[in-house]
Amino acid sequence: MSCDISAPIETEVVARVGENTLIKEDIINLVPDGLSKDDSIKILNKYIDNWALNQLIRENAELNLSEEEIEEITKLSEKYYDELLITAYKNKVAAVNSDTIVNSSDVIDYYDEFRDNFKLYEDIIKGRYVKLSKDNFNLQEIKRRFRRLNNDDKSFFDSISIQLFNYSFNDSTWINKNLFFSKIPVLNDLEKERIVKNMLYRSKEDSLDVYLIKVNDYKKVDDVAPIDYIYDRIEEILQNRKKVDFIKKFEKEILDNAKKDNKFQSTK
Repeated sequence: MSCDISAPIETEVVARVGENTLIKEDIINLVPDGLSKDDSIKILNKYIDNWALNQLIRENAELNLSEEEIEEITKLSEKYYDELLITAYKNKVAAVNSDTIVNSSDVIDYYDEFRDNFKLYEDIIKGRYVKLSKDNFNLQEIKRRFRRLNNDDKSFFDSISIQLFNYSFNDSTWINKNLFFSKIPVLNDLEKERIVKNMLYRSKEDSLDVYLIKVNDYKKVDDVAPIDYIYDRIEEILQNRKKVDFIKKFEKEILDNAKKDNKFQSTK
């Protein structure tokens, strides 16, 4: 089977199984931009073949399954549709309700109350690093600015970023220690521990490059996690709790209003 995707869209039928038809409008947007015509045709033909196969199997299923089996499947489909519809509506209502908003004070209060529950399962650090050629003509200036790193220095590094092979100046954010040092393969384990424990600046060379490293802070496994490291996690916990509480209240109000308006009656 082939498909000419350059023809006018309109309602051109591209495949038919019995009384069921697949029209060009249904498939034209399946092809990602930038593909060749041959690749586009392959994607469309595969989709068309799968569509036809599903139609044929469905016909066989309707002929060979009992009425009871088909009725049970229909009920399950309706139940699943209802669940999707209701869940989508609850989520939409909850998303715009002020009762589900989590403020920074909520997060801080929760952290202060349960801080001992937030023990670290990994070593984390705050640090920065740069990798560049050891033959860089401006190496001493770069080292000086790297150690200091004020706003002017950050602008300086932005201006010479093309000279840097790899770098991270995001030293106000906690990061897994092993992930951080994976970018600096010239250090052995003892050197890493010394840099972290003493929060040192270090310059280390290999045959081609030089690495500049500065650690500003660190926390070990089983230390209480800093709030900025787990802020998003706590925020998600509180949002889920508020959402559950709101939905319970929302459901009760719907039932109460329906009973009040005689829209819902129960014999229980």
